[in-house]
Amino acid sequence: MQHIELLTIVSVIALAGTLAYRSSFLHSKKVGYISLLQIFYLILIPGFVYAVIFSYILDILERPKNTHVFLSDKLLTSLLLLSILYTYGGLAMHSIGKTLASYFIKEQKNSLLFKVNNYFHREFSHNLIFIGTLVSITCFSLLEINHLSPYPKGTNLLIIILNGIFVGIASIGTLSFYKQRWSELKLFFFVFWALIVVMLYAVKPYIKNVKAYPFTLTILIAFSILATLNVFLYVRRVRHKIKLTWRIPKDFFE
Repeated sequence: MQHIELLTIVSVIALAGTLAYRSSFLHSKKVGYISLLQIFYLILIPGFVYAVIFSYILDILERPKNTHVFLSDKLLTSLLLLSILYTYGGLAMHSIGKTLASYFIKEQKNSLLFKVNNYFHREFSHNLIFIGTLVSITCFSLLEINHLSPYPKGTNLLIIILNGIFVGIASIGTLSFYKQRWSELKLFFFVFWALIVVMLYAVKPYIKNVKAYPFTLTILIAFSILATLNVFLYVRRVRHKIKLTWRIPKDFFE
């Protein structure tokens, strides 16, 4: 399987998960106490994605090594598996928290128990999922550039660029559910910018031949789109604060 196709499949699954969230049928239809949506998130998606990830790792490790190695394969593989573990832990917390939240009655939604469950369901689990995903794909990229590329120099750059744009848009679609509460994702965006610095430093020796590494180039393009979104949100927030600070009350001259 070509890795460009692999990335597209994973992105389609992520986008499908986002769209599935809007399905009232998947929310309401339950098996026991668990909705079909949570079964989709907790069992079906992770199982398929993990199988794809494992095949990708095996394929990468079989290639000859490059001259420049930023981090060893052993360390990257360990970090990758650990980040996958934390990502799935975040998914499990989210599914359990979401399920429990659906059984709280209106009168209980001001209780401490509901607030604690809501914290794990929203802020904690989402940051864990998003950060775990970021670390995983960064480790993928670093693992790829540790080894010689099997792709010819004439690899279609347009396909890689379009794939990177698709991955970036799919990521924004996933994050769009937080458009009213971006402050809860401060830790995610902090880790995101740190990983951008790591990626740029690691890719520097291969920048002239980066299109021979489709996974890495796709992720760099997707990261650029997310970085643009983050800068836009930050500038908009700062401008809003300045506007509020300098606003003159209507009765100021009265």
